This record gives sequence, structure tokens and C-alpha cells, in this order.
Amino acid sequence: MFRLKREQRTLFSAATLLPEGKLRRLEQQWPGVFRTKALPLINEREFAHLYDQGNGRPNKAVQTLIGLLVLKDMWDLTDEEVLFNLDYHLAYQQALGLDVDEAHCCQKTLHNFRRRLIESEGDALLFETLTDRILDALGVDTGKQRLDSTHIVSNIRRLTRLGLFCETIRVFLSGLRDSSPRKFQALPETLRRRYLKDDGKATRFGDASSKETQRRLGVCARDVWRLVDRFRGQRDVCKLKPYKLLERLLNDQCDVVATPVAGQDGDADTTEPGAPVVVKEPKKVKGDSLQSPHDPDATYSGHKGKGFEVQIAETVGNGTTPEIITHVEVTDSSGSDKHATVPVVEALAERNIQPHEMTADTTYGPTENVIECARLGTELLTPVPGNEAGKAKEGEIRPEDFLVDPSGVEPPVCPAIEVASRVERNEETGTIRAYFDGVTCDRCRYAGSCPTRRLKDGTRMLSVTEHKAVLAERRAYAETEEFAQRYAQRAGIEATNSELKRRHGLGHLRTRGRLRVRLAVYLKAAACNVKRMVNHLVEMLKGADAVAGAALADAN
Repeated sequence: MFRLKREQRTLFSAATLLPEGKLRRLEQQWPGVFRTKALPLINEREFAHLYDQGNGRPNKAVQTLIGLLVLKDMWDLTDEEVLFNLDYHLAYQQALGLDVDEAHCCQKTLHNFRRRLIESEGDALLFETLTDRILDALGVDTGKQRLDSTHIVSNIRRLTRLGLFCETIRVFLSGLRDSSPRKFQALPETLRRRYLKDDGKATRFGDASSKETQRRLGVCARDVWRLVDRFRGQRDVCKLKPYKLLERLLNDQCDVVATPVAGQDGDADTTEPGAPVVVKEPKKVKGDSLQSPHDPDATYSGHKGKGFEVQIAETVGNGTTPEIITHVEVTDSSGSDKHATVPVVEALAERNIQPHEMTADTTYGPTENVIECARLGTELLTPVPGNEAGKAKEGEIRPEDFLVDPSGVEPPVCPAIEVASRVERNEETGTIRAYFDGVTCDRCRYAGSCPTRRLKDGTRMLSVTEHKAVLAERRAYAETEEFAQRYAQRAGIEATNSELKRRHGLGHLRTRGRLRVRLAVYLKAAACNVKRMVNHLVEMLKGADAVAGAALADAN
């Protein structure tokens, strides 16, 4: 049953237990600022839907639980550590506005609250509402922002290809033994003992020299096919998650062939029937293939490895006011950052914090993204991607070499610095036509290679798409000093990535699975924002005290 936090304090609070001097100093440090400035930003009523409104035991105060989770990720603590601090650390009790006798929370309560956040997508609500209120409280300007991604790995082992086969088979055999002991015992003993010990642990079949690895991969592929084929159509087994992982592994890593392949001399499965399957060439395995049976959501990037990507946007250009992370999102490692650009801008627009300028690295900036962001009202500032930035051959003039203003404000200009006499735009096809004086063009040194087309009246006409016009404009602008100065601000987000990973534990998550990883990312980003706000306000208090002290000294 939902209830709000009790505001009335008792005699057993920090205010009554600490001497006046210590209490004053505590109020000027992070505990006092957290309680007076950060904690009120949590609106408990927004999370009332997580609880039954009329039945059940009254809930632990939502403000306390969210505050506890934020403090946990501010210092990158485990559940046990933060709950211990809640019980026995006076600073934590003061930060959360709790009396000594009520400063307690069991681990199960924390676990259940996180589960409710995941199931209701309350993690996004928590981050967005808290962040938006921090932006308002500090007066942060969101007009300029920067965007980047960082690679993270959930709490999984980095398995080799052979290790992936062996562990996936072991997980299936272990699950089959628990759910259907008879069917497990009916499997060939040699197959079972290749992957599963009596105590449920893995065998050493996955540990092989480089020479032996390929041979054992073939054995594993045939074993996967045998298991999938044996239980195909048996509903009690097919509904098991480990069986579905086996099917996915077979589809991802193996090719089914017409002729069964039997084990050769020295293979571990020579006594068993052949299987019509071979291991795929590594280059044929896609990035979204299974990477671990313990986290099926993890994917693979050829540049960064297994795991997830986190898209991070933050404000920039606020001077002494701290920059605030405005958006985080978990995406697949196998995907490209270019697919995240427009969704990020749209998400910021929905919260009324869309920037008029977004700086990002090259991968975010295909020309189609620049065009779409401009339509949404955001200038996307990135270098031109390599596949779009090619230069013309010597003496060659391309349509892209003409400066055509996509907005239509400035008239088109050719490489010989001649201005078009008139311009026509077709909004439906996205085509721009520029007309140049034919007499002048005939005398041009580029006349022999000019891509313009002569019309019957002698006028020369250039037809370009909006895409090519924007691309040409980007190429020209990327060579200017102004672009270099504006783009330099993007580098600062690398420090934010490092801060989240090293200070807040984003680099070594204690959880796995996309939903739990997403919750962890939202909480760590929220904790980083709260920490920046609290530290900023603490410094302001110190500055005010210093000014007051100096004034008192002058008066004396």
C-alpha cells in the first residue's frame, strides 16, 4: 500500500545527537546539501503506481529508497555497503532525513523496488524527472549539447567461441537435469560428461590449445544439433530458456548441410551418430549473435567487443555551472551510432530540452542525419564521414563542388566563383536547380569538365539533391577555423564517460540482462547529475563563508 514519507522527526536525529559545531559543518557538506536540495526533487507521488493503493503493508518511503539508490551509485557501493552505511553512518541518515531508529532497510526491499522500476519503466521516469528538476534548479542552459557513446560489459565472462559452445550446452544440460531428470539420464553419458560434472560445474572440454580448438568446435556443433534435434517438438523441453538458447546458438554459429558429418579419429564423439552441421566461418557470424548464455541481450562489436553501448548526451558551455547529463540510452554493440542520433534528438524534444546545437563524433553524422536533425530544429555538428568526404580527381568538377545553400538563403556558387542567376526548388523530390549564365560558363576554365547541362536558350543548369547540397556545404565548413573551434567542445564528453565508468562503476556492472543493465545506467547517470549539483552547491556555500569571513575580518 502506498504512503508518503513521514516528515515528523523524533528526538533521535542528527540534530539532537551531534554538537552544534559538528552539525553545522555536516549541513554545509554533502549530507546537508543532499537532504535540503536533492532529496526534495524526488516526487513520491510519481511512483505511487508501483504499489497497490488499498491493500498490503505500507511501503518503505519512495523518497528514501530512491535517495538510497542514488547514494549507492554516487559512491559505487554494493547493496551490503550502502545498507550498512544507512544503519550506522550518521552522514547517510542525515542526507536521507532519517532518524536513527528508522534508518534501516532490508536488501529484499531494495531488490523489490528495483524490480518494480524495471517492470514499469520507472527507471526512465526516475532519471528524466530528477534530471529535468536539476536543470531547472541550477539554471543550466540546454541549448548546446554533445553526444557520444561508451562501451560497457554486463557481469559476464568474455567467452571464447569454444567456451560459448561449451557453456551454452552445460547450461542446457543443467536445466534439463533439474526439470526432466529422466530425459537427462537418457542422453548418452559421453555427451553429458563432456560438458557437465556431477556437481553441475563445467568440465575442461572448453579449455583447449589453438590446434585442438577447431576440432572441438566441430564436436560441439554436432552436439548442439543432436540436442536440438532430439528434443524438437517436446513442449516441456522446448519451453525451457536454455533450449531456446541452444537453437539460437545453432542458427548463429552453424550451417546445416545435406550430408551428416561424423566424428573423425581423435574426436570426442566418434561413438555417436553423425550430424548434418558444420561450424560457420567467423566472418559469417553476425554481431547480434549469442555472446553468453547468461546474458542473451549482449551483442558484439568488431571494434569494442561483447556487451552494450550507452548513448550519453550532456549540456555544454555553462561556464562555472556544472554540465548535466540530459539523456542516456542502452543500445546494441552490434549497431552503429548513426542509428541513435535522431532518436536522441527526438527524445530530448519530448522533454522540452532539445538543443539548437548538438556536437558529436563522425559516426553520428551521415548527411541524412544532419538533414533530419535540421528539420527537427537541431544543428548536428560533426566531421564529414570518410565514405562521404572523398575528394575529386585532378581536374574533375562534381555537383558536390558547387556551393548550394540548402536553406535557399544564399544563391548557389560554382567552383569558378560565379553566382547562379536563379534557383528553383522542388520540395516533393528534394531537388534544387541552379541556373547560370551560358556565355560566362563558355569562357570558364572548367567548361570542359563542368557537370552543368546546357539548355536550349544557352543557359546552363545544375540539378542537385538536398543531400548533395548539404554534403557540399558540410565539406566546405569542415575546413574552416570556426568549425574547429565549435567542434572542440565535443572532447569534454570523454571525461564524462570516464567519470561514469571509474567513479560510478559503469565500467564494471554488477548485473546482467538488458533491463537490469538499463536500470543500472539510469541510476548511475542520475547519481552523477546529483553529485555534480551537490558538489557545486557545497562549493558555493564555501565561497559564501569565505566572503563572510573576509568581511568580518575587515570589519574588525
